[in-house]
Amino acid sequence: MSIVNNQNGEGKVVLAEIGKLKREVTLLPLFGLIYFTVCGGAFGAEAIIGFSGPGLAIALFFLVPLVYSIPNMLMVRELQSMMPGEGGYYHWVKQAFGPFAGFMAGWMNWVVSWVDVSIYPVLAAYYIGYFFPVIREGLQIGNLFIDSNILSLIIALILIWSISYLNVRGARIAGLVTNWLGIFMIIPLIIISILGIYQWIRGGVTVSLPFIPEGQNIFGALSTGIFVAMWNFMGWELPSAAGDEIVNPRRTYPMAMLLVLIAAIATYLLPTLAGLYGGAGEDGKYQLWGIEESASGEGIAPAMEDYGISADKLQSWGVDPTSSVGWEFNDIAHAIGEKISGKDSPLPWILGGMVTISAVLGMIGLFIGNSLGGTRVPFAMAEDGMMPRWMVKVHGRYGTPWVSIVFCAILYSIFSYSAFAVLVVIDVFMNVVVLLMQFLALWKLRLARPDIKRWKIPGGWAGLTIITLGPFLIFFLAVYSQFQEEGFNSLGLALVAIVVGMLVYFPVRRYIKPGVPDIDPFELETETD
Repeated sequence: MSIVNNQNGEGKVVLAEIGKLKREVTLLPLFGLIYFTVCGGAFGAEAIIGFSGPGLAIALFFLVPLVYSIPNMLMVRELQSMMPGEGGYYHWVKQAFGPFAGFMAGWMNWVVSWVDVSIYPVLAAYYIGYFFPVIREGLQIGNLFIDSNILSLIIALILIWSISYLNVRGARIAGLVTNWLGIFMIIPLIIISILGIYQWIRGGVTVSLPFIPEGQNIFGALSTGIFVAMWNFMGWELPSAAGDEIVNPRRTYPMAMLLVLIAAIATYLLPTLAGLYGGAGEDGKYQLWGIEESASGEGIAPAMEDYGISADKLQSWGVDPTSSVGWEFNDIAHAIGEKISGKDSPLPWILGGMVTISAVLGMIGLFIGNSLGGTRVPFAMAEDGMMPRWMVKVHGRYGTPWVSIVFCAILYSIFSYSAFAVLVVIDVFMNVVVLLMQFLALWKLRLARPDIKRWKIPGGWAGLTIITLGPFLIFFLAVYSQFQEEGFNSLGLALVAIVVGMLVYFPVRRYIKPGVPDIDPFELETETD
């Protein structure tokens, strides 16, 4: 990339910092980073079963990639081939619609990352509590009692700052770490998939499972389930924010996305089928998947009664009705083990423990993958004069935007203190608004800048139209279903965050931007293979 009208001192300083970035992320590390941005294991898919029902959930595992992920990937491929530098989607939207739209695209995804990314270390601490119950129950040392929330916070902070240091050391190192995490994370999921399918074949009976939960209509089943499915297949554009750190990004990025799509579908589908038909779906047990208590302290019993499942029935399944959550994949693995070898066998506990370790690794990988985009966007906006100038600092030895990484680590630490699972609806809504802005940018740049070299979506204008319709239709279907069930309030926080970004833009433009020339994202420095 280069600076437009680079005659002043500010432009030279920014250009000098950009020149320190190291281009060292190859296909394998990039695969790991995108995988742990988009997927991160099967964890999170449980809620689709509980909310949407087994049949619709399995259909969504195929339909969402087809009409949402593949169009997203093709859009990213074309825009990234035009502007493969640091900042990614921020520059794509800005070049099409101007600085305000670009700022809002960067702002919305950055704000989502504050809460979304900080949740993963907290969840990792929660899963570690499976092996060390004091993390969930609190620790008594003499007369001193350390609350469980404090213990979880300590573990979360250790993870946040360790991984942030890893990011400072380089995107390639972080990507290679995700490769190793992915290998050790996926092994337990492969094992329970094999054992669950084995039990399904051994039993000789295919359990009859409904398409949607009993008593639900199709819009009710879709209202949250489709948002969860989109959440499990979104994020393809986020690592593009580290474009100046990727080797041959025009070729490496599309190949990595294709490999991740195949891996993500298999990661969600196989353990889910194994669980549903291998022991954790029969007799209505699928309704436990991903369920949560409606109000703090009341347990899952009232929520399950809405599905016609009594507290006595839950206890007969070995489920505590006062538990705050239903079944996650470690519980599903436990159920598969019980079905194969009985309750008194060590197999259920072995499988449950293995999948819990897998979940911890998945949460760590998700933090690494999502924090890559979350830390690079403010740097790219700062080098363009749309964030404070002190963020435009690149480490002299490691070639990474270390100030932006450290600043984001502080934000993640603050939000981890009171981390709460912000509605997936809000998370997905804001991310998809940015995604739709990117599709509109794709159309605008096709018309306004036909001279720029790019890898076009196949099929000409007809192909572009078809590819655009899928994400728009699934987004409006998801929003309509949500409004039908929950009303306007479910998206209120997302709209508040958007309005705050609009208000922040004007002082930034007036007081920070002057003296900082625009970045030209169409120019890419010499690449090395």
